[in-house]
Amino acid sequence: MRRMASDEKGQAFPLALIALAVGALLIMPFLNGVSTHLLASQKFAASTSEQYAADAGVEDAIWKVTYDRAVIPPGDTLSYSLDDPVNGITSSISITRDTVSLATDGFESGDLSGGSGWLNNWADTGDVKVRKQETPHGGIYHLRMRKANSYLERDADFAGQSGLHLQLWAKVDSLEDADFVEALVSPDHTSWNVVKTWTSADSDNTYHFVDIDLSPFTMSNQFWIAFNSGMNSPNDNFYIDDLLVGSALYEIVSSAGDTTVLASVNVLAGDVSVLTWQRD
Repeated sequence: MRRMASDEKGQAFPLALIALAVGALLIMPFLNGVSTHLLASQKFAASTSEQYAADAGVEDAIWKVTYDRAVIPPGDTLSYSLDDPVNGITSSISITRDTVSLATDGFESGDLSGGSGWLNNWADTGDVKVRKQETPHGGIYHLRMRKANSYLERDADFAGQSGLHLQLWAKVDSLEDADFVEALVSPDHTSWNVVKTWTSADSDNTYHFVDIDLSPFTMSNQFWIAFNSGMNSPNDNFYIDDLLVGSALYEIVSSAGDTTVLASVNVLAGDVSVLTWQRD
């Protein structure tokens, strides 16, 4: 019996070695799995924070073009960064403005019959001419009004449209204190509304972009746009170039860390229509 007991010594050792080997084989994948999940969780958390920050940048851009009335000429881009970081991340934003045009005229026809989207040609009285001189804003030609009682009007069919804007580039030269030029609109050629007035304070002989919100007015199948001058000298000049009527479309890019969000929005009468919103 003593011999048999002595022969059983060390029999547990192989079992211990086997258990140790199996444990070694299992523990490494387990530790790798834990490490991988931890890194993935950290990466997901960082990605989520960046996503929220980039989305916040898009929301800020929508607020800016809707309520802050950021003036961005068509084709131009406004770039900025959020003042306050979101989740510790600063978002960089760019807003590019395009326009869905319904009626346009850059006066490149050299007369009052050019452009597109109109019902009739421009009708004028007084001293109104399409000219090459005095440095047009774009192209070769622009329109000049001068002296008192110069008047210009044109009509278009905007029935069923909403949230339209009248956009143009305007230049004022040599107006005195009593001089003025008005932009007017009418849905019926009877009831007129002044939507913009230029005075001597605008008289710097430099083209400036003008954006006029037409959303307060009811669109009709013969909507009129007009310009009326109250200037008193041949040296008083008012110029118009690259005029259009349409709705505003904004392309927004918001970047936060490695995450970029792209959005397209249409702003109509203060209402925002999100056309696309995707992560790059």
